[in-house]
Amino acid sequence: MKNPSEENLLGYVLGALDAQEQRDIQQTIDDNPEIEEQLVKIKGDLLPLDCLDSSSPQPGLARRTLESVAIWQNSSSLASTTYSEKPLAQSVLAAIDSAEESIESEPQLDATTPRLRVSISDRLLHPNTWSLPDVLVGTAFLAIFAGLLFPVISYTRFQSRIAVCDSNLQAFGSGLITYSNANEGRFAAIPHASQLVSVGYIGPVLKDAGFLEDDSVLACPGIANSRPPVNIPTCEQIEAAQSLIELDYYLQNSLGHFGFSMGHQVNGSYQPPRVRGSSFRGVSYVMLAGDRPSANMPGRASMNHSNHGQNILFEDGGTRYVVGHSYGEDAIFENDYGIVGPGSHFGDNVIAAAHLRPVTE
Repeated sequence: MKNPSEENLLGYVLGALDAQEQRDIQQTIDDNPEIEEQLVKIKGDLLPLDCLDSSSPQPGLARRTLESVAIWQNSSSLASTTYSEKPLAQSVLAAIDSAEESIESEPQLDATTPRLRVSISDRLLHPNTWSLPDVLVGTAFLAIFAGLLFPVISYTRFQSRIAVCDSNLQAFGSGLITYSNANEGRFAAIPHASQLVSVGYIGPVLKDAGFLEDDSVLACPGIANSRPPVNIPTCEQIEAAQSLIELDYYLQNSLGHFGFSMGHQVNGSYQPPRVRGSSFRGVSYVMLAGDRPSANMPGRASMNHSNHGQNILFEDGGTRYVVGHSYGEDAIFENDYGIVGPGSHFGDNVIAAAHLRPVTE
């Protein structure tokens, strides 16, 4: 026999060859002592494998794991809602009991040969030995993990959209304050007898003045996937609208996905919103803008975040996520008379949709 290859020598060291191959290689080694050096090198390379723990998983590991899950699930269900069905983990344990009983009850083919009992953990490592009960157990495991994981992912995405919306609203507020600082603390006056007479007039004004860097600042990611990209019209486009349909389209989009303050009344005279820096104990309470209200929701609450709440921009540039349709005792989307219109006084805030027209007489 010619000198054996490294693969054959490796098989010889591991005892993976059949008896005849083992004898042939042994005879070759006896006739060629220099091959002994190759064997010493191979054995040295295999030494790290001796440090590995080759012990099999402890018996009952799968059962103990499922019992822990069942205990946790029972405590969670008692803390929230009581269900008539058995917890899923208990169903999994029952499925394992059924699987193990079916395995033990199977007849042995040869009474003189001990039968190798395949555990659930072994079947997890060797899928080819899975039976129908094993598949059911595996599916139950996946259902448990999915039930735990999916709500976490959904909540994280929801919070992420709120955070992006809040950032956009702050950028909008920065443009508002910059414009106000350049105009003695006031916003552009709503023009009389003009097609710009609307709550959202400030959007095109900021865009024309260069204080609105990007139209997407007025987008809320909570509804962005179900609507076309935000495209804020210019004052010229609104003024040049040739039909009521075209005008309404421009006004509807003049503030993107947000609403703006309708101002308030002073002795029967309309006062447009302005930045005054009002605060109570260092916290501003005058609302300037926020997520666009919905006429179909109680209190006209915004649907931007699935009716869970809305981001609100205050006149000092700060933002807050407010749950419900009021901030303290002040309704966000209606005045003190319960209607959508200018506030009855300075502290009566009303955030309205962009296309609505405040009283300007």
